[in-house]
Amino acid sequence: MKRLFYLILLLTIVTACKEVFEAPPQALLQASFYHSTTKRTMSPIVTVIGIGSDSLLYNEEIASSVLLPLAKTDTSHFMIWIDSKSDSISFIYTTTQKYASMESGFYYEYKLRSVGFSQNRIDSVEIKDSLVTTKWNENIKIYIHPLSVSNN
Repeated sequence: MKRLFYLILLLTIVTACKEVFEAPPQALLQASFYHSTTKRTMSPIVTVIGIGSDSLLYNEEIASSVLLPLAKTDTSHFMIWIDSKSDSISFIYTTTQKYASMESGFYYEYKLRSVGFSQNRIDSVEIKDSLVTTKWNENIKIYIHPLSVSNN
């Protein structure tokens, strides 16, 4: 009987413990790809590397959009290969620290101020929603030059 009591007590203690830490929400910039002439969505083969963080975010993936993590500073830079042609893209923004909860702590939200880019495959970039929050939605539209027939 005494063993049963200790067993029940032990099981109660073990099941009452819960993981206290929850990962904070993360605000990611969503960039979608569009054909520069037809304005229709595209799904090119995409590779994305974060400059300065040396992180491979996408590796030759077919994607109509990508989610990009922004740095806590006021600028982030990425190299993006669209169908094997490279471009660089840079974001300038302001950061705001937000409180999520006691379990997960603080996270950052961003307000896009400008976008700079090279023009190998990228024709233009439109800021659709400048506020980058934890509710992922399309923040920028990247308009892409069509591949010429000789590149096929």
